[in-house]
Amino acid sequence: MMDIITTRWLHAKKHLLSILFWAVFPILFTWIIISGTEAIQDQSSIPVGIILEEDSDLAVQLKEKLDSSDLIRVIEMENETEARQMVATHELDSAFIIKKGYKAAIVAGQRNRLITSYRTDLSMGYTPVVEMIASYVQEDSGKSKTAYTIMNLGETLNSSSIPGYDEIINEIYSIEESENLIFTNFTLLGEDTDADTGFSLFQNPWGLWSIVALLSTFFLFDWLIKERNATVRIRFIFNRFSFQQYLVCNLLLYSLGLLLLDIITWGAFHVLYDEGFNITQLVYILSFRLTICILVFLIGLLFKKLLPYYITAVLIILVTIVISGIILPMDGVYESYPWVAALNPLKQIVYEQWWSGWTFIGPICLIAWYVKGGYNNAAGN
Repeated sequence: MMDIITTRWLHAKKHLLSILFWAVFPILFTWIIISGTEAIQDQSSIPVGIILEEDSDLAVQLKEKLDSSDLIRVIEMENETEARQMVATHELDSAFIIKKGYKAAIVAGQRNRLITSYRTDLSMGYTPVVEMIASYVQEDSGKSKTAYTIMNLGETLNSSSIPGYDEIINEIYSIEESENLIFTNFTLLGEDTDADTGFSLFQNPWGLWSIVALLSTFFLFDWLIKERNATVRIRFIFNRFSFQQYLVCNLLLYSLGLLLLDIITWGAFHVLYDEGFNITQLVYILSFRLTICILVFLIGLLFKKLLPYYITAVLIILVTIVISGIILPMDGVYESYPWVAALNPLKQIVYEQWWSGWTFIGPICLIAWYVKGGYNNAAGN
């Protein structure tokens, strides 16, 4: 085994820059694309100034709800004069001042003149932001009215077990979180609610990473074509191990090295994007890496020249992108032909599945090739 490692290192030194580039390319590309997309989204959102004249929990919650919207970018300010100036110079689309006494007014059931706003004739996002704020204020006011209605009912019934105002409000929030009252999934009669034939590479950062990882794996495994020429194979006549054993050992070395990089990527995604970090994820990352390494290895055995191999690799990536629904919508195809989504080897990593059909097909074909000595009969282009 040490002889194979030494031989691999001697070959790798000649192409060290290329190997390092394709090894780190997936995580770097994923980080650049996601960071760029987030930066563009931040720049395209509507800048809105918010001034809090009181630090009550309801005022802070209103600001946080606005900040959670993808439509606007909340800029918290302290000075009203500065906010008016920035609106006038169009640095802010509009500005809103949550007046002192906001919480007391909401508790008392008042909804008018709680917030002061500033805008110009060019404040394109003013109307939707006002509607959003009005809906949040009405929501808080409705909760307060509900609490007082329950308390008044308790007094009418002379009940001593009716909770106080704060307890009722906290219970309302608890019911909202547990029952998911706002977001509801509707299905047609007879439709399978658990059916999920769709697929999206942008389900999480692993989707974008997976397709770049597949591409880089193809380019890292070009050693398979370079070292399968007649000149190289002659040397194995006098070696202790066969050329087949040499290829399989190199497959294991590359798979182990790429798996170590995947573990680093796993940790980076946990820090950058708050992705999960548990043993279950390690299992499906391991399964996905071994699956694509074996599949790329088997595809590489079919070629004797680099150019047809590279062209085929790019075509496979393009087909994978197409059936992933990135270029053209594939929902109708998935509904009619669910097996199309199942053919995508990247679905395993995106949906955190321990295995896919390729997880079994790849090793079976590899064992068959090894047992039958299929490398002698591999077709080349």
